[in-house]
Amino acid sequence: MTGSMAIKTGIEALIFDLDGVLLNSMPAHVAAWGEAFREEGLKVSEEFIYRNEGALDWDLLRRELQSGNGAMSRAMFEALIERQREIYLRGYAPQVQMYSEAREVVETLGQSHLRLALVTSSARMVLLPSLVSWIDSHFQVVVTGESVNRCKPHPEPYLKALEALGIGPEQAVVVENAPAGIRSARRAGIFCIALATTLPPEALAEADHICPDHRAFMRWLRTAQVF
Repeated sequence: MTGSMAIKTGIEALIFDLDGVLLNSMPAHVAAWGEAFREEGLKVSEEFIYRNEGALDWDLLRRELQSGNGAMSRAMFEALIERQREIYLRGYAPQVQMYSEAREVVETLGQSHLRLALVTSSARMVLLPSLVSWIDSHFQVVVTGESVNRCKPHPEPYLKALEALGIGPEQAVVVENAPAGIRSARRAGIFCIALATTLPPEALAEADHICPDHRAFMRWLRTAQVF
């Protein structure tokens, strides 16, 4: 709903996703997944990985592979996750950078009345120490994949962030870039802005509002009188 401005006043916090919102890491994650799949003789499209960012679980992948790639046991899936992390950390993580506009957005908002939180499906172990240090210095609440029992699209990650912030869903805005994250935020009752950084707008239609980039997001915040 790209024209939606139906947001209540009284926003106290912005909750950001990490990969594809603050960190320009999705091409690297997709490439690492591609290597891990090829090692096992599996074929999974890049579009499938992008569309299921943050929600690539065993059942989802098993159903995708039933189209002809073969079976996927839970043990195989767990091993595949570990292998993807190894490949990402070894070959890609050192080259991944934050979106320059995202750094500016966070540092600008950090000087406002708004509190900032981060909710990511990524494990803390895949983040470089310098990034962890920056996150810890700019975000009052951080929820990672190992912090929850049920990941996106379940609402638990965003509900956990709200609890830690001590606010209700009507007092927050979520910034996401993928369908699973959008569903997680909406199911938690939070207004969700989607950035079209990794997927086209039509893939983000479940969001309350869609922005093409970070600068458009900041303009939206001012227009909606959130910031």
